[in-house]
Amino acid sequence: MKKILNLILLFIFGCYFCQDIQGFVSNENLIGIENVTISINNKIIAHTNEKGSFVITNSKESDTILFSKSGYLSKDILIKNFKQNNYKIILERVHDIEAVIFNEKEYKKINYDYALKKQANIRFIPYPNWEMGMKFKNDLGKKGFVSDVTLYLHKTDTDVRNTDVEINFYTIDSLTGKPKTKLNKSKIIYTPTNKSRKHAVVNVGKLKIPFALNGVFVSMKWLPNEFNDKKLGPSIRYTTSSEEKLTYERLYGDWELSGGQNPRKESFVNMMMGLKVYIKKAKNE
Repeated sequence: MKKILNLILLFIFGCYFCQDIQGFVSNENLIGIENVTISINNKIIAHTNEKGSFVITNSKESDTILFSKSGYLSKDILIKNFKQNNYKIILERVHDIEAVIFNEKEYKKINYDYALKKQANIRFIPYPNWEMGMKFKNDLGKKGFVSDVTLYLHKTDTDVRNTDVEINFYTIDSLTGKPKTKLNKSKIIYTPTNKSRKHAVVNVGKLKIPFALNGVFVSMKWLPNEFNDKKLGPSIRYTTSSEEKLTYERLYGDWELSGGQNPRKESFVNMMMGLKVYIKKAKNE
């Protein structure tokens, strides 16, 4: 009798947690995308048809689905969040970076080191695939390109292992202020060498990442490590206060403003990051 009861419970819970999903993948104009690869746990389980539709079976709400296709930014999402989106997802097309003809004599170097005089002795220890970044405004009124990114890292806890960090660049949505289109087509990886407090400079000059008139968004994404740790280093440093929220973060879904606010003041806590950019000189400079 007990075995029969266990089989009934297993059947009920198996049906509850496993489900078939009919979904739709489109571009930013809501036109279906054909032949998008759909994976769970690094295993390809389906492709979209000519209309952008697909079906997957035996999925769990705890699963993460990865959508990928050449020419588009890959996107991953938890099935429970995918359900909230009515089983629809939009992939953004990768835009080629505008070529910049670089003659160093014609450019001047500008440093955008954010809030270094407002350092805070607090650290952030992320989850795998957590992405956090800073909005850098262009207050010079001139276009340029990014040469270096500086990551201001805190000392990582002894019981937390480091992992590789992916650096990404995005345009800034003029309406929402959020990160929008990814600018770098190739992966930019920083591998920490130790757990000490330091600032790491990552040179990206050869990629000619444009520094647009409305600025650029720069992010760090902590990649899963071989041990599948739930917490990862390197930790990052925060500011003590700022008059504006400039830090955004996401795990699998949409970008949201980071929740860091100084409770003692009407001010905000942001991550610390630096940029070195080259701006074209005026004729009289």
